[in-house]
Amino acid sequence: MNRRWAARLQRLMRRLAVLPLPSRVGWYFLGSAALLFVAGGYYGENSFILLSCLPLAMVLVNMVAVWGNVRRIEFRRELPGHTHAGEAVDIGLCVTNRGRVPSFALELDDTRLPDLYRDEPLTLLQAAQAGFLHRTGYTGVFGRRGRHRLDTLLLSSSFPFGLARMSRVLSCNSEIVVYPRPYRLSTDFEQQLLNQARFFGESAVSARGQEEVFGVREYLPGQNVARIHWRTTARTGKPMVLELEGRQDATFVVVLDTFPVGDPSTLRQRLESAIGLCAGLAYYLTRQGVLFRFACHGAELQLSQPGRGDGHYHAVMEKLAFAAFSEKALSEWIDSVGAGGAREVPVLITLGPKEHAEARLRAAGAFVIGVGDIDYRTFVRIDPMGRRSISGSDLPTRGEEA
Repeated sequence: MNRRWAARLQRLMRRLAVLPLPSRVGWYFLGSAALLFVAGGYYGENSFILLSCLPLAMVLVNMVAVWGNVRRIEFRRELPGHTHAGEAVDIGLCVTNRGRVPSFALELDDTRLPDLYRDEPLTLLQAAQAGFLHRTGYTGVFGRRGRHRLDTLLLSSSFPFGLARMSRVLSCNSEIVVYPRPYRLSTDFEQQLLNQARFFGESAVSARGQEEVFGVREYLPGQNVARIHWRTTARTGKPMVLELEGRQDATFVVVLDTFPVGDPSTLRQRLESAIGLCAGLAYYLTRQGVLFRFACHGAELQLSQPGRGDGHYHAVMEKLAFAAFSEKALSEWIDSVGAGGAREVPVLITLGPKEHAEARLRAAGAFVIGVGDIDYRTFVRIDPMGRRSISGSDLPTRGEEA
């Protein structure tokens, strides 16, 4: 019996949840109507009884109007497939009125995620014409990397008098992948990377000056200006460099070791610092046009093919967005990466001491960075404003892919 009454109560509450209810001001009007009716009956004044019908009628009219105002509203979201943590992103709300009359004063309260910070708590749509699509939205910032799911939206209105309010929960599942924010690399570290990329691959043929030209491509910042081909530059209007047989640039392999070692209280902080530094490496190597690949191990080995450009950058950043603690130690999977081959410079970032990682890597000329070591700060640069991550205006977007 108790279960039957509980089920009936739940059904009643669900039905009441989609019905308009008086607002705070509306309850004042209903209270005044009740007082006027009681006073009219007590003193025998029919005028008071008639006057009590006015606030009651206004509340009832508002309840009917607000019910028709929101019952035929549909919506969908427009948001990019990715963004960076801490970067402002525009989230669009497309509202369609399927009714026959216009709707007014619609309040849109989008999904309240704990890691989504918005400029305005509510989005107000002044009018939605019948049969038309209306675009509005807000600016938000995601504070955590990974995949975020936005599902429901709370639609509310109290049009026209504000005496009654009706709310509807509309569903529209949307997902966005949030990349980690790239760290700024120190000037010395950038110069060391450039030196390796520029001179590591020079062969004996280039030393004798007998290399042959096999291509021309656009100049990228950090490349040797002596290789600029001025005739092609004058013809195309932008700097072009020669690709010589004996002067092929070195490639990099960025290896992220996330096996949990050290102080458990700082593991999460060290993990995010290591991922931010890997993202900074991917950003810098992409801006320099250098060929690189990425390897890490979570539940399984994640290994990308060598590439360059914004398309490769987004592929690497998507792996970093879901990077977690590794289930295997570095020694169990580093041989599968094949780091340290010909013309390839390994860059290993580990959560533990770099001495252990250096012993496992066994590659000459490798950069090994221990996030928990004292010299970790020498690889990261902090700007005059105290920020250590790349500003949002400098980050590449999907529209800039090469």
